[in-house]
Amino acid sequence: MKGGEYKELTTELTEKAKENLRRNEESRKKDSKYIKLQPGDKMTLHFDPEKMEPVEREFDGKKNIGYQYAVTDPNDPEQPEKFFTVSKRNSVQIDTFLAEGQSILKVDRIGAGKDTQYIIRPA
Repeated sequence: MKGGEYKELTTELTEKAKENLRRNEESRKKDSKYIKLQPGDKMTLHFDPEKMEPVEREFDGKKNIGYQYAVTDPNDPEQPEKFFTVSKRNSVQIDTFLAEGQSILKVDRIGAGKDTQYIIRPA
């Protein structure tokens, strides 16, 4: 570009740019040791009933106890084990299914922040 010339910036991303963003997002998810569902996300997870524990966590500046489960993706056996942490209320639901011998569960996230809800049911 010569003096005075500039390339117009656009808000529309090219397909290559969109693909780069998708690749980065997938890479971050793959590298993370934790499952983090975004509002509207749905995922099927295999919960290992021998690998779960209460953990201290902080939300909105308050410390409380969450329940961390070791999970894998039953549709991707090559993916390493990850952790999924939930509230006491959601832990009760998961534990009820695990006690019934159902370890592959569908998890849907609805809402965000304090309004987050998880719908948990057998896969």
